[in-house]
Amino acid sequence: MPEIQNVNDKCTVIKGADFQIDFNKKTGFIERYAVGEEELLAHKTSLTPNFWRAPTDNDMGANLQLKYKLWRNPGIVLKSLNATVVNDMIEVKAEYDMKEVSAKLYLTYLINNEGVVKVNEKMVADKNAKVSNFFRFGMQLPMPASFDKTEFYGRGPIENYIDRNNSQYLGIYNQSVAEQFYPYIRPQETGNKTDIRWWKQLNLAGRGLEFMADAPFSASALHYTIESLDDGDFKDQRHSAEVPQANLTNVCIDKVQMGLGCVNSWGAVPRSEYQLKYQDYEFTFIMKPLK
Repeated sequence: MPEIQNVNDKCTVIKGADFQIDFNKKTGFIERYAVGEEELLAHKTSLTPNFWRAPTDNDMGANLQLKYKLWRNPGIVLKSLNATVVNDMIEVKAEYDMKEVSAKLYLTYLINNEGVVKVNEKMVADKNAKVSNFFRFGMQLPMPASFDKTEFYGRGPIENYIDRNNSQYLGIYNQSVAEQFYPYIRPQETGNKTDIRWWKQLNLAGRGLEFMADAPFSASALHYTIESLDDGDFKDQRHSAEVPQANLTNVCIDKVQMGLGCVNSWGAVPRSEYQLKYQDYEFTFIMKPLK
């Protein structure tokens, strides 16, 4: 059975026979995920909630980079972090305030003796608050750059989104992370896949992580951070080829990402069923180490 170790005032460590998971006591986020000799988190990164994407041309045509701006950094503040033993597994619960968007966030992790982590992300919205829609609901996990092989069962092989995916077919695909990136003239969101049943992020030796959920989800993996592809409040005069790759593989695991719209590029937003309204959301997925 894994053990809880409060090593110091900086982190709570969950340790098993062949793995170690460190939770930062200031943020509540996983800041180390090691299985065997493999470090599954890039240096000085964390598994974090994610509500933002690098705005597309359509997003900017509708000024969503300004209308949704609070969600770029919704002010996530840890209120409590607790680790307990539940049925021979370790359960870690973190509770957060997100004052910028008038919401509560709850992250629950259930860890078994093999280092498999079941993650539950739950947002509770303030029904009386007037807050904008947002881009996505999920988590992002920056892995070391060496995890550059992607295998998935879902819609592919080309990037697709909830309102633009009928041209891509369900199947099992094997790609490199480099193939996930499309160099649009202006840097923006790219590489998403929908209707995912499972997603594996592997290194050359076949080690890494498999992501699964109880319902089809969305995922992407890029050698770029969201921040590096984000022009900010206004379009910058730069091209995708000018954006340097990050020394990591940024894996995004989403319950859902807002559609692209594509009705026009000067004000139209996606149809209502493809938008993420301000309301309660909950997403559960599993991270399974592959040895």
